[in-house]
Amino acid sequence: MKLPAHKLAAQVARGLAPLYVLAGDEPLLVDEALAVIRSSALQGGGCERESHVAERGFDWDAFAGGLQHLSLFASRRLVELRLPTGKPGDAGARFLTELAAQPDTGNVIVVLLPALDGTTARSKWASALAEAAVWVEPRAPRREDLPAWLAGRCRQAGLTVDEGALDVLAARVEGNLLAARQEIDKLALLAPAGTVTAETMRQLVADGARFDVFQLTDAALTGDLPRALRVLGGLQREGEPEVLVLWSLVREVLTLADVVARVEQGAGIDRALEGARVWRTRQDAMRRAAQGRTSREAAWLVRSAARAEQVVKGARPGGEPWKALTELVLAIAGARPRLAEIA
Repeated sequence: MKLPAHKLAAQVARGLAPLYVLAGDEPLLVDEALAVIRSSALQGGGCERESHVAERGFDWDAFAGGLQHLSLFASRRLVELRLPTGKPGDAGARFLTELAAQPDTGNVIVVLLPALDGTTARSKWASALAEAAVWVEPRAPRREDLPAWLAGRCRQAGLTVDEGALDVLAARVEGNLLAARQEIDKLALLAPAGTVTAETMRQLVADGARFDVFQLTDAALTGDLPRALRVLGGLQREGEPEVLVLWSLVREVLTLADVVARVEQGAGIDRALEGARVWRTRQDAMRRAAQGRTSREAAWLVRSAARAEQVVKGARPGGEPWKALTELVLAIAGARPRLAEIA
């Protein structure tokens, strides 16, 4: 049974299920969901807790056998099983499928997984767990929802924060909810009485934002140049490999050129996006990038990507990889070339 994360506390209050799955990549939210289950299971000392990590060489038979043994000190156990890779192997897949068939072992079992890709989610063991367990996927708020999420956290901490301060906080903790919790805890201790302003937020909150290449390409495609450059700078500070950043940008450039060519050949934009196999989640950004672009401009953009690739891969001696990447981001974000450059 799939259950939204915000309904987990209400479900637990009605009585613990024998089997839970927590699947997600945001450590703070997964840990908070696990804390809800732990609190109920351990309440009053009636439950023993044990934790296992299923890494390479994990003995699934021994684990299964241990579930059958009664605890000497409590009526039941809270058993936490972490699969860091989300890949249990053949033995683990058999065990999880069998567990889903008979989930009531006399214990409360929590299986912790990363967010699963489509293929893994459709596997026999994952499908069986989705049917038998209370399956919760704690998800980080989207960028546009982050200020509202932070506002709720601030209220819980007893803070009154104005809109400008929330924008500052969102910019500084984006992609790093653990940092968000730490900064809100710090604000609760250090912020002066009254409403927290943007200036106070700038003074007290460090920049702990974390970015990925998908945020970079989204910002560039939608023409949000200040954000694109901020994300690119963040990736550089975090030590992201230049070749990975290059790969993500070149992929979008080639896709954009494909979309523009299809539109110029008479296809509607929706048909062009479908023909270029643009993911639905990325179609809005690609649609904005293609709007108003000609095939000549797209070809110039492809040449710009080729030059950046030569610099990053060392084929142009003396070039600076991050400068080349910056120039490519500028081009994708809409810095139009002169006619002479695309002739």
